[in-house]
Amino acid sequence: MPSEFWRAALFGLSALMLAGCGTLAGLRAAPLAVPAGPSLDPQEIQRVVLAEVDEAMRQGYLFADYGGLNWPAEVRALEAQVGAGLEEEAFYQALRDLVDRLPEGTVAFKTRQERVEAELGALSIYEGIGAFVAFRAEPEPHLVLLSVIPGSPAAEAGLEAHDSVYAVDGVPILAEEGLGAVERVRGPEGTQVELEVASPGGERRTVTVTRRRLTATDVPHGGQLETGVLYYQFPVRADATTAQTLLTALGALAEQEAAPGLILDLRVSHGSPDWPLEVLLRAFADGELGSYVTRQGAQPLRVRGEDFAGSQDLPLAVLVGPDTSGTPEVFAAALQAGGRARLFGLPTPGAVLGFDRRLLRDGSRLTYAVSTFRTTTGVDLSQSGVTPDVLIEADWDEVRLPDDPVIEAAEAWVLERAGK
Repeated sequence: MPSEFWRAALFGLSALMLAGCGTLAGLRAAPLAVPAGPSLDPQEIQRVVLAEVDEAMRQGYLFADYGGLNWPAEVRALEAQVGAGLEEEAFYQALRDLVDRLPEGTVAFKTRQERVEAELGALSIYEGIGAFVAFRAEPEPHLVLLSVIPGSPAAEAGLEAHDSVYAVDGVPILAEEGLGAVERVRGPEGTQVELEVASPGGERRTVTVTRRRLTATDVPHGGQLETGVLYYQFPVRADATTAQTLLTALGALAEQEAAPGLILDLRVSHGSPDWPLEVLLRAFADGELGSYVTRQGAQPLRVRGEDFAGSQDLPLAVLVGPDTSGTPEVFAAALQAGGRARLFGLPTPGAVLGFDRRLLRDGSRLTYAVSTFRTTTGVDLSQSGVTPDVLIEADWDEVRLPDDPVIEAAEAWVLERAGK
């Protein structure tokens, strides 16, 4: 049931694909309210589109009070404007203005042209440098490399995860750009881009990267630390193979010697339709772990625990931060609320809203929030995000192995729990 915003962007991909109020995963397309038939005049099409939007919002929109907006009155007012005559562009602008007055990030409207352009931009094959990034406004606007695709132009130029980009072709990253700055990093295959880059604690340097045609991929990282603790960093885009890799590693260790514990690093992990939530929850927990809340009520999230090489009892630390978003937040919060894991790092954004989308008669599309996640302790993650048990003021662009205080704190706790 879960679906969510992705809050990072991939160099070379449209910012819409992985950024801000970006791709809304796991969406269900509702059937058209008006079947195909004879062509309607522009005014009638506007009436039909507005009626479809109103129907979708009344039936499924998560917030029954519309965030304090008098939705019925606003719809009636727009109906009156349509009746008086509106140009197409004016109608679409009025509809955007209406949904923009709803709680931020809960509704999005795209015209047919905007929808098609977005769908064309949301491709796994693209032309760029090959790095997943996030945006930070402070202390100076910059892009943070969450992960670098192996063998990509970025990797070949010496760029690594945790590096920061402060300027593109001599022009600084601006606060008002946000993740939109990735548009300046993208470009045709074979062209070059000059980046002003700094590694954590290092001096700024200029790196020239030749763009190339790439496939958006990411891989997990990790292994056994010197103390024997197993460390596993989830990729930006995890899927079923991510879970299989982790559980296989646990099994292989168990055949040799038991690991003192496990650290799961979710600091750059974003939700996706394939994020292996239930597989991983079954491996580490059992029973009711929270619920998905909709306009109609609550649907419990229950799992039947399965032990994989001692996974149910293994001391478990989970690392989170501002780039942990969507399903990984649900995973971390569910384990935390049940007392199964201890969380380390920085608070998460609470990007756990689930969305439906409705294709409208004119080819435009309405995307609207229909669910949130509530923990067994009653916390609505969309309102608060996940708060770590141990808060460590060290962001992704401030750390790098082997000197990562978040990992160090988690490792120390795991060893203490294991009696080491």
